[in-house]
Amino acid sequence: MRRLLIALVPLALAACAETAPGDAVGLTGMPLAEEIVVGEEMAGEHCARCHGMGSDDAVRTDAPALRHLLSDVDSEALKDDFREGIKIGHPDMPQFEFSPMETDMLLSYIVSIQEPETE
Repeated sequence: MRRLLIALVPLALAACAETAPGDAVGLTGMPLAEEIVVGEEMAGEHCARCHGMGSDDAVRTDAPALRHLLSDVDSEALKDDFREGIKIGHPDMPQFEFSPMETDMLLSYIVSIQEPETE
């Protein structure tokens, strides 16, 4: 996965230079659409097993579905927790070590899929 991210960074930086005015720019300075694609790949690899993806509900009862994650957690607080390596979530949640760029791409994806919870 890191090799993929390392390979994508130069491409993304080159694409930034070609981004038309008005195109959305993400947290990393890359086009937002590219951040979301990479963030989705990261979520599929690291998060989906417990939190579900797309319209799938979370597998674990103590892990919110990704599409509802930010209904209880502020995205800036989540970003800070990830960057500082603070263990968040359920007691046996794996500890992830994401770079600042990886954190931003994952959060861009998570923000892009949020839905209100229906009960």
